[in-house]
Amino acid sequence: MTPEQAHQNVTDVFDTIKSVVGEDGWEDDFESSLGSCPSVSGASQFSLYAARRLPLSDSPDAVTKQVAAALEAGGYENVRVQHDNTLQPPRTVIGYPNGYNGGTAEDGFGIQFQSGTDYAATIIYGHCVSGEPPKLGTPLNPRPTDAP
Repeated sequence: MTPEQAHQNVTDVFDTIKSVVGEDGWEDDFESSLGSCPSVSGASQFSLYAARRLPLSDSPDAVTKQVAAALEAGGYENVRVQHDNTLQPPRTVIGYPNGYNGGTAEDGFGIQFQSGTDYAATIIYGHCVSGEPPKLGTPLNPRPTDAP
């Protein structure tokens, strides 16, 4: 997998989540970065975090089940919907591939999603790819001040 493919994969997962939860409201709490991969020496990884603080179209449980179904339709197998009652308010969660708080795949890939009342958030860890991260300020590694 090339850095471009890994970046596109994360973007595609985020687009899938937005197609269920809603397209708007993510830009106020959004961060993406391309850095060294913590699980694979000499590799880089694109990651994305975004949160949306707007009403959901259905209950958090129903929305999270819809996100899981959309991810499965996109080729991700056995996406588990779980509940975290330690958070206040409690949240309905997804942790892929190893369940909620179960870690990422060996190549660093993972999806976390959670929803609550008027809230949804995701962290997507891209596949680690060989090589150092692209130089800051390039299209695959824009500066935080660069317009999207």
